[in-house]
Amino acid sequence: MNTREKILHHLETNKPTSSREFHTLTGAPKSRITQLLRELTESGQLEIYSAHNGIKRYRLTELHANRRKAVLDYLEAGNEGASSAIAAVTGLEVQVTSQILASLCKQGEVHRQWLGREKVWHYSKSAPYIFGMANPLNNLFNQCLAAVRGGRAEV
Repeated sequence: MNTREKILHHLETNKPTSSREFHTLTGAPKSRITQLLRELTESGQLEIYSAHNGIKRYRLTELHANRRKAVLDYLEAGNEGASSAIAAVTGLEVQVTSQILASLCKQGEVHRQWLGREKVWHYSKSAPYIFGMANPLNNLFNQCLAAVRGGRAEV
């Protein structure tokens, strides 16, 4: 197995990895690792997952898209749950699933609600909404506004 194949195989089964980690994993010279990462990134097979303190971590582009799609498909089917439950159903690692769900939440595609213990969040495709009930904060605001204006509403 050559260095390129080792890098691709490692990224299929593991988390995003830096060039230093690839160097220790494969034993290839750093210049060769850098050259391969540049070629794989330019070809579109790899993408930079994160760059923190000058350290770039790489991941497989297509694999991440497939994982993201699996999580979205699960939620779009009307299912919901914590990241560990979603990971168990989709067959992904919990850490990867949590990262995907957090990014989807930041993009506004997924709603998350804190369950009140530790770092446990409940994810669903849309925010829970109870039909026929006004938002309590809006109701309070309207009552106060009516009281200030001299209306009959009381707080």
